[in-house]
Amino acid sequence: MNDYFKNLSSKIKKKQINIAIFGIGYVGIKLVLALAKQNCNVSCFDKDKNKLKIISKGKSPFSYIPDSEIKKIKKRLFFAKNYKDINKADIIIMCLPTPLTNNKPDLSHIKKCWNNIKKFIKKGQLIILESTTYPGCTEEIFLSYLKKKFLIDKEIFLSYSPERENPGDSKFNFKNTPKVVSGIKNNSLTLCNNFYKIITKKTILAPSIKIAEMSKLLENIYRSINIALINELKIATYNLNIDIYDVIRIASTKPFGFQKFLPGPGTGGHCIPIDPLYFSWLSKKKGVDVKFIKLSTEINSFRTNWIIKKTFNFIKKFLKPKILLLGLSYKKNIEDTRESASIKIFEKIKAKGFHIDFCDPYNKKFQFNLKNKNITINSKKFTSKLLRKYNIIILSTDHDKFNYKIIKNSKKLIIDLRGKFKKTKAKNIYQL
Repeated sequence: MNDYFKNLSSKIKKKQINIAIFGIGYVGIKLVLALAKQNCNVSCFDKDKNKLKIISKGKSPFSYIPDSEIKKIKKRLFFAKNYKDINKADIIIMCLPTPLTNNKPDLSHIKKCWNNIKKFIKKGQLIILESTTYPGCTEEIFLSYLKKKFLIDKEIFLSYSPERENPGDSKFNFKNTPKVVSGIKNNSLTLCNNFYKIITKKTILAPSIKIAEMSKLLENIYRSINIALINELKIATYNLNIDIYDVIRIASTKPFGFQKFLPGPGTGGHCIPIDPLYFSWLSKKKGVDVKFIKLSTEINSFRTNWIIKKTFNFIKKFLKPKILLLGLSYKKNIEDTRESASIKIFEKIKAKGFHIDFCDPYNKKFQFNLKNKNITINSKKFTSKLLRKYNIIILSTDHDKFNYKIIKNSKKLIIDLRGKFKKTKAKNIYQL
């Protein structure tokens, strides 16, 4: 009988592994780069064929990754034409989206992928899920089929390793961010651990897949609740005429027991608005309604609506208001607009019939939902002349590419949602 565990262990140790990655998005692309830099062969799978075509030409599909990074590792990349090609892989990793649909986990991307590839799975492969999901999900999706075909943890190996990618972050990467690993049993855990040691300095071994799945949710529940807290305090201190940024600066001098969070127009991205609700959904199914999670979601949503309401008060002061929204992404220096509060603000103002444009150097155009119609609007190019055309400027996402001196000197009514002008006492600048 073949010792599949020893064979795969040997391949991992020698870095003589073929890896298939499904989902070359914000998480998958960084995994591709990290592994290819270690001379591993990586096969890329993604439903966006145009994205794969761009990568195959040695170019980057993401603004925060230079083309030079892709060119360096291009010879290690392969672009499979059909699912049969996973038969050549030693390790299969899924970095697929897991959105919410009707406030329930939508696992359709993972399930569709699994249904497409499972008949091509062979003995000796390690399957790893990186997508964020609820405790028990990995086993629910993969285990029943694998049990029928293979001896679990002897002929086939199953693991979960939650992603910790922060798009656009120049400080933290795979190398210096501890990687949580888990396995269905000890052999899977060992293989998963040794595999990720190729690209990271430190791995954290979770006692079970469920604990690893839950750890990812806790990380984002923690962030969601603290963001909600600071967003609520921003509203409260606004009414008390207290500068929340000064409060945060002073509180941050405490060397223990405090972590700084900054207010914003709401929440965005895949993690914060969605992941906590995964656990809320699961917990409610099991009979416990976790109120903190529900409340934090409500507060962050209220924060966005509060900003919209306050903005309408400013708009009313102008006979023919012309508004420019700066930044559409959910956070600065990336093009990611998933769940962005900026989009909600834009659409609400536009729906009221007001003249509003947007400027975002990372999003040249965007398809908005306006009166149940999808309408594509192009971004305006940032110049000092552009600002002269508007009465009101809303700074919603503080991209570094914006010239803040020009914005400040424009003398327009500026609504600052990111605290970029927190040190100024100018009467035309309002911190919301």
